[in-house]
Amino acid sequence: MLASNCIRTLGWIACFLFVPPNCYSQYPLRQELTQAGIPLTSFSKAELDEIVDGAGANKDQYVYFAYLRTKGEMLTGKPQVLRYDQKTGAILRSEVQLKEKVISLGSPDDVEFVDDYVLLSFHYNPSASSVVVLDQQLKIVELLYGFEISRVARNQIVMVENMMHFAPVHPERLEFVDLHTGANTELYPPKGDTLRERFALESEKHMPSVEVCKQLENDLCDPKLYDEDVSFLGSDGNGRFALVAARDASHATKKDEVPVTVASESALYIYQQGKSGWLYCEMQVSEDEAKALIGQDKNGYDSVKARCIPNLPVVADMTTAGFNPFPHPQRRAK
Repeated sequence: MLASNCIRTLGWIACFLFVPPNCYSQYPLRQELTQAGIPLTSFSKAELDEIVDGAGANKDQYVYFAYLRTKGEMLTGKPQVLRYDQKTGAILRSEVQLKEKVISLGSPDDVEFVDDYVLLSFHYNPSASSVVVLDQQLKIVELLYGFEISRVARNQIVMVENMMHFAPVHPERLEFVDLHTGANTELYPPKGDTLRERFALESEKHMPSVEVCKQLENDLCDPKLYDEDVSFLGSDGNGRFALVAARDASHATKKDEVPVTVASESALYIYQQGKSGWLYCEMQVSEDEAKALIGQDKNGYDSVKARCIPNLPVVADMTTAGFNPFPHPQRRAK
């Protein structure tokens, strides 16, 4: 997982490096460019005085910066992207032209790099983000809807799909995307998952009565629908990775009562990309072990890679697909 190395201090952004690996803020463009170490000579005074909301990152000899102009408290215009070559001094500027209708494109949140591609993340709400995928020349090649981008192989990622923010439950789903071809498939949850089916049976034991369910607004009264959090542990970089899924089922016992947790568990999954599709294996782990695995500073995959051997074919379980109203990537011709 590619995380930010910036912290907010009294409303200002404090970064650990002169050129921040990842940083976001809302200041005059002049201040943003100066902080990133990008020369101002290619910009007009009017541009430099504009208040912008931006995110920046550096890779090798290049500094990348993406921003949206602001008008009052509103974002306006198309995303602007810069690439500054620290060796030659050349600045490449591009305006992101989205050909399709965008469901959500909020504040610039992050700039990440996956091999041949630059990924710009835009924060919409705590349950949804847009990711604009650019090539090295800053030309758009894809628009993704998801967050927590994680590399699993060259030019290949997995991401947590967007969800409806105001919903009774938030079952996270994991999607695989090949940035080069546009091929994609949903990996989690897999259909026929023994642990999830067993968990649904446990949730069903604590279901409210039919009469109470008719009165409830924030309880779907479906034992197969519950909160799930997917945490990526790491990858071998060649199409094999591990994750931890945490499940919580909550139910109310009467109208206007806040649902309480009636069942919870954590499970470890290991996925392997094969010639004929994806395979997975699973095993239940304690909540303490799950927290320890998620909290590791280094690649958590190394500590779990031998726990089970992926041998079950992945077929997407679409039971919770309706909680993601956002489109999936469209496969592109090579």
